[in-house]
Amino acid sequence: MKKLIFFLFTISLFASNQTTIKNIIGSYKYNKYKNLINQTIKPNASLEEILTALKENGLIDLFFKSPRVFQTNFKFIHPNPKLDNMILINTIKNIGYLYFYPSKIDNNSNIYKISIEMKSDHFIDPLAFTQEIQKYKCKVRNIIKRSTYTYTIDCSNADLQAYKITPSLENLSNRVGEYWLDTNGFKKVLIKSAKNDNFHPYVVFYDRNLNILNIISSNSVKKQLTLNVPGMCKYIKIKDNFSRANIKRGIFVKGIQ
Repeated sequence: MKKLIFFLFTISLFASNQTTIKNIIGSYKYNKYKNLINQTIKPNASLEEILTALKENGLIDLFFKSPRVFQTNFKFIHPNPKLDNMILINTIKNIGYLYFYPSKIDNNSNIYKISIEMKSDHFIDPLAFTQEIQKYKCKVRNIIKRSTYTYTIDCSNADLQAYKITPSLENLSNRVGEYWLDTNGFKKVLIKSAKNDNFHPYVVFYDRNLNILNIISSNSVKKQLTLNVPGMCKYIKIKDNFSRANIKRGIFVKGIQ
């Protein structure tokens, strides 16, 4: 009986993988390279493992004959549009695509859909995208390619992977001049500017779903300020109220209980 159950389970996994692979490369290519696919992809392979094997064997077509404008579709289950958007934008930028814009948005209570349009000589690499979005604790549940790619994504356990505040005063610096912090359970945050900078604080407190809890804004220069962290706050965004040049040397932050 146990052998029969295991056999049926294996058959089920194999059938599921077949469907996943056909969705990515199409039935024609699947049937043409079926023996190679069956030899290189295990029945219990994850989506990332499937994509890796397909890419290594040259079975994922990404490139066009010349650059063109194309669309990529994303469907988020258990939707949280504010957080989903930020993670999607960060993911696409992190894998090297800088110029894109939303061409269509559809939001309902069950699924959030957004289509991104860009010009390139190749589609977004599904393996690179899948690996990068996992860093935000999101999972690509399905990929379907017809004339373009459609991704189904679950970000119900998402985390922005923002810098976690510590009890030590830490120097943060980036070219964007915008800092995202994870409150890490601290009830207060100390923010200091660099000695020769003129910091006009603009600080936004968010819950884990990126709903705004409070905003602290100042038109005057502040060298140091200590702020209370609202209850339910997960993330803090810090920037200068006027120009990133005003904090070009970075900022210093620490958590206080």
